[in-house]
Amino acid sequence: MMLMGSELSSGSTTVTLVLTRRVKPGCEADFQAWLARIVVVEREAEGFLGREELPPVDGYQDWWTSLVRFEDEQKLEAWMESTKCRQLVAEAEPLCSQVRKSRIGSSFDGWFPGSDVEDAVPPTWKMTMAVVLALYPSIFLITWVFTRHVDWPYAMKLLVTNILAVSVVSWISMPIARRLLGRWLAPTSNCSLGLNVGGGIAIGLVLLVLLWIFLLIPMG
Repeated sequence: MMLMGSELSSGSTTVTLVLTRRVKPGCEADFQAWLARIVVVEREAEGFLGREELPPVDGYQDWWTSLVRFEDEQKLEAWMESTKCRQLVAEAEPLCSQVRKSRIGSSFDGWFPGSDVEDAVPPTWKMTMAVVLALYPSIFLITWVFTRHVDWPYAMKLLVTNILAVSVVSWISMPIARRLLGRWLAPTSNCSLGLNVGGGIAIGLVLLVLLWIFLLIPMG
């Protein structure tokens, strides 16, 4: 399997396990055969989203890195505690001399501290769309103000616009976006197909309308 370290963040629904293994010399073929077995079994686990293998690179690094994604921490833990997973992990132990695990948080944790829907945090694709929805108008308007009406050195304008953009998104536009999107921000499995797809389409349409409006505003 890929037991991996976990890219889990207290705030992200999607969990990515990151595990690096140093395979013992002469055990490479057995290890790859083991990987082939766990890939098949892992696909049957509830909440499994996908996996990526980063094999060793001659002359650069001798670690085999595995990345495995699950829908949320609970499903990941259920898989790791399952009999099948434990058996597979035990099979790999004699083949490896070292195993390292790590946990990496989500990039959007600060903007999605928690959800009102069953205490879950949105999946990455929903967080991404929500962040773009909050960022685009905020950054455009702030940039427009400083481009058109403030005669400062470029480096100073860039610094100020970045400070303002991050502050506005963190404390104004992102909280507003979370409230407006409401239940759509629940984990994908907790929403109907119509809600998941409809919400995504609605956000896309709003962004297109904003684009049309902003194209009418002179920037020079």
